[in-house]
Amino acid sequence: MRSDIPSDIWRYIASFLPVAFVLTLYSVNRTFLEIATETRYRSIEFVAYETAKPLVKHVKDSTLVHSVRIQPWAVMPKAPKASSSWSSSTWKLLHACVSPAYAFDEDVEAQVLRRLGKQTQRIANAIRGLPNLHTYHIDWDEGPYQKEFFIPLLNVIPAIGKSLRTLCLKVPLQYMPGLPALARGLPNLESLVLTIHTASFVPLEISRKIEGLEVFINTLLRDLRSLSIHTTPTSTYLDLGPFFSHLGNGRHLTSFTLYIPFDGGHLANPAPLREFLFKHRLTLESITLGTTRAAARPTAGVSAAKFWIRDTLKNHPPFPELSQLSLSLRPLRTDLAPLVRWLTGMRAQLRVLRLTERVLEYAELARMLDALDQAPLLRVLTLRVRWLSPEVIDLLAERLPFLSSLTLNFTEVVHQEPESDASSARSEDSYELSRESELTLFCQALAGKRYSHWNLTRLAVPESPRGQMSWLDALERGFVGCIPTLTGFEELVSAL
Repeated sequence: MRSDIPSDIWRYIASFLPVAFVLTLYSVNRTFLEIATETRYRSIEFVAYETAKPLVKHVKDSTLVHSVRIQPWAVMPKAPKASSSWSSSTWKLLHACVSPAYAFDEDVEAQVLRRLGKQTQRIANAIRGLPNLHTYHIDWDEGPYQKEFFIPLLNVIPAIGKSLRTLCLKVPLQYMPGLPALARGLPNLESLVLTIHTASFVPLEISRKIEGLEVFINTLLRDLRSLSIHTTPTSTYLDLGPFFSHLGNGRHLTSFTLYIPFDGGHLANPAPLREFLFKHRLTLESITLGTTRAAARPTAGVSAAKFWIRDTLKNHPPFPELSQLSLSLRPLRTDLAPLVRWLTGMRAQLRVLRLTERVLEYAELARMLDALDQAPLLRVLTLRVRWLSPEVIDLLAERLPFLSSLTLNFTEVVHQEPESDASSARSEDSYELSRESELTLFCQALAGKRYSHWNLTRLAVPESPRGQMSWLDALERGFVGCIPTLTGFEELVSAL
């Protein structure tokens, strides 16, 4: 390696490489050792004490750590060690056998509490000593927990609060009343991510506990820039309507994200959410409304609740600063007309648009792109289509010539769009073509095209869902050959 190249240049180059690859470069020289070390400890996780204990020693007072994620673990009593001598544990066991009233379980519980206190205190002390910690994440897995575990993890927040920019919390409902006391120690917080899990708590208990969360958010909302709310499908009686009606106005809120069950089980009436968005419409630059699986409820919910995304945005006053929009198209077979009309009004200002969940037919895609036709600022688009066809590519290139990044999800490749005008007379024999033949014909169709007016530089597509067939290499050759500006062709790993 040339010695006259500054280390900052190598760090910049390494930022584009996969983390796993960067970690293998530690033995190249001193510069790459530093880069690999910085990468290794920039974001750390404590998910089990067996791995957390040695990690604490490595990161003590380290300036390299910027992000910490903690997932509480179960603490078990130590198994007695085999010994030929009469140790104290042997006497304890003998005592429990002779005197059942001694209830050896009590001593076990005390032992667990001592170990738990020691472990959590060691982790908390290590976190307090991280001067450059910007992101703190407590991620409960919704399983059984020891209540003493969360207290030290939450109490450490004021000690690190001045450096925190992002706080992610998923904690049991019983700890929400204590959250307002932590807000005062977060003067520079910019992003708050909350996951609400209420399990089978009844509505009255939820209302009492979640009041602390509302106060916590309202205290931070004055200066918060990003707010994300997620709920778990197993929150049986949760209703976010009163929750949103109690939230105040954030002067600088630019990003809002909400993920709830697709059937609207946690939002029987979207009016409070709509009012919350209206209060922030002058500052919001990014909105994400996403869905999870259906809510677990003992009785059927309000049938109209499944249209919560549509009803939230339908005829909503414009968002003058909105440039990024991510929507789950649910229900899957709902009428797209309200969304198309709303997108038409937002066409001139959107830079990023992600439409997920629903598989769009060609005719639906055409309607959607009609609403976005020649969008001057749109640069990033994510879509899910029934199949990849030359007609789909033609349509995207024609309607969105300024697009630079496209993520396209599909499960089939066809050489001709069955639902397009160009293929209305498609013969029955063409349906019998093998998938390999369809791919070959598709690539041949691309070879005869040249999208010289399209500014696309990045394209992400999924690999074939059938293990015996791979289409990535063939598609890459086809797209690179017909899109002159394309420099990045990627595999879409995560599902939309």
